[in-house]
Amino acid sequence: MVKAIEARDPYTSGHSLRVCEYARSIARDLGLSTKQVDQIASASLMHDVGKIYEEFAPLLRKEGKLTPDERMLMQRHPGRSAELAATIAEFRGPVELAIRHHHENYDGTGYPDGLSGEQIPLAARIIMIADTLDAMTTDRPYRKALSFERTMEELRKFAGKQFDPKLVELVAASANLRRLLGATAEQGGSPVHALGAWVNRTSGPWRTTKGPMPVKVG
Repeated sequence: MVKAIEARDPYTSGHSLRVCEYARSIARDLGLSTKQVDQIASASLMHDVGKIYEEFAPLLRKEGKLTPDERMLMQRHPGRSAELAATIAEFRGPVELAIRHHHENYDGTGYPDGLSGEQIPLAARIIMIADTLDAMTTDRPYRKALSFERTMEELRKFAGKQFDPKLVELVAASANLRRLLGATAEQGGSPVHALGAWVNRTSGPWRTTKGPMPVKVG
């Protein structure tokens, strides 16, 4: 599924793999069980697979901003991704729900169901942050990748709004994520992804969806 969607939308090339590794690292830092870590890794790897449906093809090919109607259509992709994952018996339940809710904002302004706070599955809150980490620390045509420190400034700015504030602070203190992102406390400028040495960088414009965050995730 992941390879198929990345073949259709080269802009996402390598994105799902990186999100998976970041989410796995956050889950381990939380001390979750091996089973929970594996479920979160599976959900994060498949969080965008619903975009393989033909209804999203014109949106993925479009350059520039989406119209309001197109944004509403794109906001269906978490549900479509969850439906696909649920065709595999072992992914029904926690994995399916994590995928469905990975665009729910902590303050309740997200989609598809407007969940807030701890109503949002922990796995979905983790994927939201992992997704944003990749969005902000990957080169874009209009800007270079942001440093770990600059990325954390943005995460803290939207903690309690878009992101779980406790997870934001955990990420800020995570040596494992710094290693994955190729960042150190002394480094400035654009980090070099440890994963990026063998994964193609993404390209193409971010499409704004909903909320104040200046980047679109996933």
